[in-house]
Amino acid sequence: MKYFLLSSLFVLSANGFTASTSNLLSSSRSTSTNLCMSTALIVQNKGGGHGELGFQLARKLASSYADKITSITILQDEADMIDQEPFKSYITDLPENVWVLKATLSNKDNEITAEGLKILLNNEPFDYVWDNCSKGIDSGTIGKAIIDSCSSWNKENCKLLTYVSSAGCYVPTEETTF
Repeated sequence: MKYFLLSSLFVLSANGFTASTSNLLSSSRSTSTNLCMSTALIVQNKGGGHGELGFQLARKLASSYADKITSITILQDEADMIDQEPFKSYITDLPENVWVLKATLSNKDNEITAEGLKILLNNEPFDYVWDNCSKGIDSGTIGKAIIDSCSSWNKENCKLLTYVSSAGCYVPTEETTF
């Protein structure tokens, strides 16, 4: 598993930390035009149930679909709780073909566009995309950026865009009605 912290431009790889200001991904990740290779993107919010869903999805894709999906990228909100599961298991439990990129995704003051998202992803299109982060598709949100990016990739790659929603189970209290 490769781990990238985009906000401070440090790269953690098997060789340790290195600083980079250009082509953050291309220095450690090569692209291929092999038609058998497919790529997956999981856009992950800061935690809770979504954190576990994205983590398990990446593990399942890497283990059960390795013949079809050869590269998996988790675009992880940097507001994650790195000292808690599943985030603390990223380094130990994700296979080598899973890349973790960290960036600011949930800050309401940080507008995200499709162009900005593509820059974060080194302008690489993805075949399969799981939006495990957005809470809506308003302009300037990660949800809108994901949809617009997939639309532009559609001619080249994007075969599937999945919106992941989680639901909580709550015990009724005097303040809540079900």
